[in-house]
Amino acid sequence: MLDTIEKLESDRQVAFLLGLSETIVDLLISSSAYKDIKSAMKVCWEWLENRGYSGDGIYYLLDDGTEYTGLFMQMQDEKEPLKELVWGCIVDAISFTNWRAYQFDKEEYLPAPIENVDESILQQFLDGFYEIKQINKVVVKEFINYLKDSNTSLKKDDIMNFIKGVQ
Repeated sequence: MLDTIEKLESDRQVAFLLGLSETIVDLLISSSAYKDIKSAMKVCWEWLENRGYSGDGIYYLLDDGTEYTGLFMQMQDEKEPLKELVWGCIVDAISFTNWRAYQFDKEEYLPAPIENVDESILQQFLDGFYEIKQINKVVVKEFINYLKDSNTSLKKDDIMNFIKGVQ
């Protein structure tokens, strides 16, 4: 299955991670960082749909240089194992989107945490995602098939409508 994901065009890989992250993000609704998470996801979707943000703009949401905000810092406050998995998946998805945004911008120098991002993060994401909900293996399989069709829309609304039909 990972081979199939890795063969997807880069925007479809981003859509894969963002779409699946949307199915689990509400498990963090009680988190004090929930608004920041939703905002970062929205920025990533806007980057995917119309390149509305730069790599630096997305990275700032992950790490704003303080010890209190930025998703990298906020995720460290989580103590519940299930929510830690959700955080991991979401931060993987945003980091991957950020990496792709830097590639799109043809940036030579990346922030240190993003230098280590590549397609191997897809497996890391899946490992965590599969542990969160039993149905997630079915969702992944169906979603990959959906994304393999080059005529499929990469708009958030279209993707979420498809995924809702699978769940």
